Amino acid sequence: MAKRPGAFSIGALLGSVLAAVIIVWLLIGSAELPREAAFMGGIFVLATLLWVTEALPLFATSLLVLGLEVVLLANPGEWDGLGFETAEPVGYRQFIAAAADPILLLFFGGFLLARAAVNEGVDQAMSALLLRPFGRKPRMILLGLMCVTALFSMWMSNTATTAMMITLVAPMVARLPPEDRFRKGLFLCVPFAANIGGMGTPISSPPNAVAVGYLAKLGTPVTFLQWMLIGVPLMIVLILFAWELLWRLHRPAGDDLPIETVRRPLTRRSWFVAGVFSVTVLLWMTDQLHGLPASVVALLPAVAFTATGMLRREDVNSLDWHILILIAGGIVLGFGIQRTGLDEIFVGWLPLDRGISALLVIAVLVIATLLLSTFMSNTAAANLLLPIGVSTATALGGGALITDVAISIALTSAVAMALPISTPPNAIAYGAGGLTVKDMARTGAIIGIVAALAILFVGRLAVRLSGAAP
Repeated sequence: MAKRPGAFSIGALLGSVLAAVIIVWLLIGSAELPREAAFMGGIFVLATLLWVTEALPLFATSLLVLGLEVVLLANPGEWDGLGFETAEPVGYRQFIAAAADPILLLFFGGFLLARAAVNEGVDQAMSALLLRPFGRKPRMILLGLMCVTALFSMWMSNTATTAMMITLVAPMVARLPPEDRFRKGLFLCVPFAANIGGMGTPISSPPNAVAVGYLAKLGTPVTFLQWMLIGVPLMIVLILFAWELLWRLHRPAGDDLPIETVRRPLTRRSWFVAGVFSVTVLLWMTDQLHGLPASVVALLPAVAFTATGMLRREDVNSLDWHILILIAGGIVLGFGIQRTGLDEIFVGWLPLDRGISALLVIAVLVIATLLLSTFMSNTAAANLLLPIGVSTATALGGGALITDVAISIALTSAVAMALPISTPPNAIAYGAGGLTVKDMARTGAIIGIVAALAILFVGRLAVRLSGAAP
């Protein structure tokens, strides 16, 4: 049953609408701004407030953004006082086409791969197999859990990954004395590794998909393999850092931890899923050789699993459609900001100098992303900051700086994990019991800060080495 909005939600909704109306009224009253920029400014403010307060479900705000852009800007009814005033008009079909970006098909294919793996038990069989070589020593078990969690999080929802891995951790925790600090270390390692794993591929987190979509529309596409060449090295370094930090803060009392990994045999259907998964990933990583875009390759698991009956209607219905809508909302928001010229107007208000350091620009955006993503959905934060960051980079000369900014914002949004509300994996681990907000904040904040510094100082080098920068 859907949760009924409380007094705060209704008040936040009304306040957000009122603030957006005031913004539009003030901007329209300015002789310097065209009508379409004023409307887009109001839509941006409304989306910001609604995504921050969650007065509406996040996906509902995305649909609202699309609806308002179609009515107020495309103006299909040709009503007086609406539509474009000075810029080249954009039809409603173009706004809808922006919302149906091919990156959504890529994410959809990833969802289907994950669903088939869960249905056939491939995830559990692989997790047990991958954990076995790490032995019985607590330090190595901690590393094993983090590596396996990050690996799964690269290819499936970090929320589903966390839920699966927490079920493996729970029996280990139950064998430890209540006062053993390692209990908290085991619970914390899973969400933190799942969040860090969200850096690895374009499908591992929604902000990555939004960034890839932005860059493709700007004519600077980043391939699947190029993203991995940027994200995976950073992910490995951060996993090792987080592992060492958790070990130092939550060292166990004993030197041995019984671990039971039940070997689950793979059926013929399971092997089929593993085969389709392997071929799909291989095609994603070699798109420069065969020429098929990653979104087109995503049709392979979609066709393979639905045509063979391995995924039925109820499986497709249970996918995280709200995530796809949220991604679409971010893309169409950026499209509207660009086509109305609001991005140039916004950048014109900033005290920018062509001689300003690119490192300083990225640092400000990385800090803003880390702070904003700590207190709200990382996808919503990326939706808001990507248009601003890309526009700022364009004003400062564009080129490689655009790629640097977009990728830095997406990667940083994945590592904001200081609070239980920061990410769904954090919330799952916190709800499992035994953790306090202080436990999560102390470790999560340190990892987030170190990750932001790594993205800031190493990320740009990784972008160059991967060939993603123009």
